[in-house]
Amino acid sequence: MEVTDDAVELLRRSLDLAGIDPSSGGVRLRGSRALGGGYDVQVELADELLDDEELIEVSGLRLFVDPEVTRAMPKPVVTVDPQHDTIVIRPAEPSDPPT
Repeated sequence: MEVTDDAVELLRRSLDLAGIDPSSGGVRLRGSRALGGGYDVQVELADELLDDEELIEVSGLRLFVDPEVTRAMPKPVVTVDPQHDTIVIRPAEPSDPPT
């Protein structure tokens, strides 16, 4: 899983604003099937890791990842949509550096 520097910065700010301790809390990535087909990844701030989640640490940021996310999207990239300044998760593109 790749997390861009801009995404790390935005997620750290979000955790700080929410008052979540980054040493135990983090960002949850949870998958869901869309009504019209397709797959969406929900991004949530979380106080702790759930039993079925994988912990991924990137640049001191803790990600709590639902295993379904990486099954549905084998090489996800967590990045920022610059137009809306929001977090998006997308599949890696062939031009992305390997992670």
